[in-house]
Amino acid sequence: MADSRSSLLARSGTALGSMGRTLGGPAFRLVTAPPLARGGARIATKAARLWGRILGGDERTEGELHVITGLPKWAFGRGGTTVGATYLTHASDAPSVLEHEDVHRRQWERYGLWFIPMYFAAGQDAHTNRFEIEAGLEKGGYKPRRSLPPGGAASP
Repeated sequence: MADSRSSLLARSGTALGSMGRTLGGPAFRLVTAPPLARGGARIATKAARLWGRILGGDERTEGELHVITGLPKWAFGRGGTTVGATYLTHASDAPSVLEHEDVHRRQWERYGLWFIPMYFAAGQDAHTNRFEIEAGLEKGGYKPRRSLPPGGAASP
């Protein structure tokens, strides 16, 4: 059931993201205008901090990023998730990871709540998701894909 929910969420995000790109122009600039985007990021930040507190996480601040560790692994995606200016994780908080997550914080500030469908529209594969690439795949803990040699078989 979780797979069908995540698949539905991904399809919905893709549809909304595509709609945003199609609308483009004035409509997109309106919903991502700095005052609206920052307001959406603040709402998301407060909701994520509340989530982290309810689940008993340990909170600290690193620059402008609220880092909440000690959360159950079901409480966030992948190794951790940034929502607004809040990074939720179990224990993935190395300095390089926090640099990566701080880029996501800035993306939230730029796009506000519209960042959610835009992120899903960019795809779940971090190696092709423009937001993950912008944040730095290696810093985020994503290993670069090995390229296959001309024969197609991976070398040892």
